[in-house]
Amino acid sequence: MKSIPRRTVLRGLLGGAAISLPLPRLAGMLNGNGTAYADGRPLRPRYLTWFFGNGAYPEHWIPSEIGVDDAWMPSPALASLAEFKPWLTVLSGHNVPVQGVGAVHKWVAAAMLTGATAGGGANVGDVLLPSLDQLIAPVNNADTAFPRGVHVGISNVTGAGALDFNVSFNGPNAPNPPIYSPTALFTSLLALSGTLDPDPSLLRRKKILDAVREDAKELRVRLGSADKQRIDLHLEGLDQLQAQINASLEGADCGVPVDPDVAYPDRGEDGVITRARCQAFADLIAYAFSCELTRVATHVFSCSACHAPYEEAGLGPGTFHEDYGHLSHPMGEEYARQGFNTGVEYTMGCFAELLKRFRDTPDGADSNLLDNSAIYVTSCVGHPEYHSRRNAPALIVGKAGGAFRGNIHHAMGDENASKIPFTVVRAFDPGATSFGADEGLVTEAIPEILA
Repeated sequence: MKSIPRRTVLRGLLGGAAISLPLPRLAGMLNGNGTAYADGRPLRPRYLTWFFGNGAYPEHWIPSEIGVDDAWMPSPALASLAEFKPWLTVLSGHNVPVQGVGAVHKWVAAAMLTGATAGGGANVGDVLLPSLDQLIAPVNNADTAFPRGVHVGISNVTGAGALDFNVSFNGPNAPNPPIYSPTALFTSLLALSGTLDPDPSLLRRKKILDAVREDAKELRVRLGSADKQRIDLHLEGLDQLQAQINASLEGADCGVPVDPDVAYPDRGEDGVITRARCQAFADLIAYAFSCELTRVATHVFSCSACHAPYEEAGLGPGTFHEDYGHLSHPMGEEYARQGFNTGVEYTMGCFAELLKRFRDTPDGADSNLLDNSAIYVTSCVGHPEYHSRRNAPALIVGKAGGAFRGNIHHAMGDENASKIPFTVVRAFDPGATSFGADEGLVTEAIPEILA
């Protein structure tokens, strides 16, 4: 097996335009120990914020046991994540000490993302400090095609002015809004050379893989057997995704209006909460991370205080925030509580789609994308009825290249919740000395969850 450059791409022509197709991190790009690239550059882990609105009942969310490895088991809310337990870090007992003006959904979310209260008035979706993803991006992502990261969203239903639809902020008045179209992200990822026509109809006229097939054939001769399998899986996954997009675009040439944003044929319209939409973005984020087109991303399942319905979860057309979170359902309070728990379980099931793809995506010599990523999961309140600042959902999933031990439920007592995102930041930037401001300011990480 010969060493190959980490920026190796497959090249070809599509519709007369030159294209380049990025490749995943292959063993042939690494040094003999698989600990760095062959040119000596360090391997960098990936980071993702995964956010969902309206919190969770602590008794449903928090595991009953505390400890590591076999000493604890996932709670009912986290049951769909059980197969990812070796990579799972559950935090509980923490408290958000900051307070702010207006909706608690606004400034608890801001605190969990930035370590400080929110800015502006009650209906202004703004923050005072950058979010943790934008603290990580300059040190981990500056050399990628998306220096500020890739930012996607599932639900585009209002959060009553909490933080609008954003969870990524460069600072005050500078959000990085999520996009809601998987097809738009797909074409963007394939247009990095700037020469590929972004018109999705091109993808239907000639397959991307046909264009780079000869280059891929020549590259395989230079690869070891494991890398040959990795590149075949990579191209097979891309081929499947394109087939789904092609199906969604079928008939456009006949004058039938087809929404080009429908990446999976039956996923529903952009902005609607469905598992298929989560699957589409999971495919794309795993692809972008694997190819290091970006090492930073955010995923907004539902925004802070989101009023969207969770119909696919069986909860009907009512607003999840009001009918279930505020117990306003006409079937009564107990029905609403049970429905809220059902919604949280459904949400984590959708999150599991991303984890499946990360776990099943090889990354380097003997690891996968979940080994080499850290995914910070949080929300905008703790207890949904009481709008509690205590026990806002907080998970870290993945080991960030060996930074996190995984397989732990750590109870923090009444410690400052800012320690959680600060620990994540420190995993990517060991030189970071503090996180947050005022009551949310912290200078210490959480050593118990580190490897």
